[in-house]
Amino acid sequence: MLVDVTEKIGDVISRRQQSTLEEELRQQPSNSVRIAFAGMKKDCEKWIANNPNAITKLPIPHQFWATCTEDLNGCSNAIYSHGGYGELVNLDTWSCFKLKEASSDKKYVWYQMTMFIRWNPIKQTTFIFCSDFLQCLRDGLNRRISSVGPSDPFTWHASFVDELRLLYDNFFWKFRNLVRDAEKERNEPQATGPNFPRLHDIARHVIHSVEILDVAIETVDSILHEHDLFISNEGSTVAFPIPDLKANDVTRRLYYHSRELRAIKARSASLYDRLKNEISLSFNLVSQTDTAAMKIISAVGLIFLPGTFISTLFGMNFFDFSVDEDTGKQTFAMSDKFWVYWAISLPVTAAVLLAWVLYDYSYLITSKIKKPLLEDSKFKEILKLGSFFRRKEKQSDANSPT
Repeated sequence: MLVDVTEKIGDVISRRQQSTLEEELRQQPSNSVRIAFAGMKKDCEKWIANNPNAITKLPIPHQFWATCTEDLNGCSNAIYSHGGYGELVNLDTWSCFKLKEASSDKKYVWYQMTMFIRWNPIKQTTFIFCSDFLQCLRDGLNRRISSVGPSDPFTWHASFVDELRLLYDNFFWKFRNLVRDAEKERNEPQATGPNFPRLHDIARHVIHSVEILDVAIETVDSILHEHDLFISNEGSTVAFPIPDLKANDVTRRLYYHSRELRAIKARSASLYDRLKNEISLSFNLVSQTDTAAMKIISAVGLIFLPGTFISTLFGMNFFDFSVDEDTGKQTFAMSDKFWVYWAISLPVTAAVLLAWVLYDYSYLITSKIKKPLLEDSKFKEILKLGSFFRRKEKQSDANSPT
């Protein structure tokens, strides 16, 4: 696997490109820090697929490669290697963080940034392998190599999370810009109304942001817990004991980064609430527009309804418009049976209105008779059958004792 390497031996910093991971793991000078940057996640997956036996020959735990290549939201782990006398020989730790960058509702990129650290307390060497790192994150770690020594391996985890925190914050503001643009579009004239698919795509991005921040916080807390275990169990027994001042500084940094991630997650949750409010408002605005259109249609119907009724009424056979053959004049005659129309139409109309009122208030009627009838088992099946045709009961008031 090809890697770009930044190395610090003593106070001397050097860089080399297009080296191999196998070569960099073979030998490392004492009192040194070596950072090997691999390509993106897909490059690691391709290399492992083409060289399935290569990872078994590398002094890197097999579990790490699963973390590096599988689709994970985040995780952390630590493996301690002890010598024959119980002394700590190597400490392997790694962590994985998921990030999502969205430049628009349709264009987005996922990153799964993974860092592996092998720390040798005897030789005071730190080897760091990084996968799927953005260039800004590489530059940030390269700048820190001059001030970070090989005394505490968790210092690099704190530095890693510190750089990630900036990325999480940057990506959050990109999500926020998408939401803000959607809010501004509400005040602009739109021929087709709100773009609901776009709003839901943005909501999906924000939901993912909240999810990965939740996992990132848990991952940092896991690293913090592992660091406390390391200091309490191994910190004073290694060949070069870790000073309490430096160990406490790493603890404070990790705790600070955890709080910062929680703050970003709270902003993401608030952003999601804003977006839900925008979607709800868009639905209400569309509903108001539809209601106004229905009012116009109803008004037009009311204008033509009286004329339609009158023309239908006079078009019935109860009325006769004809020309008198003797005089040649038009005549108008009404049947003396016209009362039959009213005798039938008025009772039928009243019956329909009464049936609707009974149906609309059926829940009040049945609630009065349900309790006594339920006491008799033979009426239970009848009530169940009747409830299928009856309107659903209104929900009780939330403030009522029931």
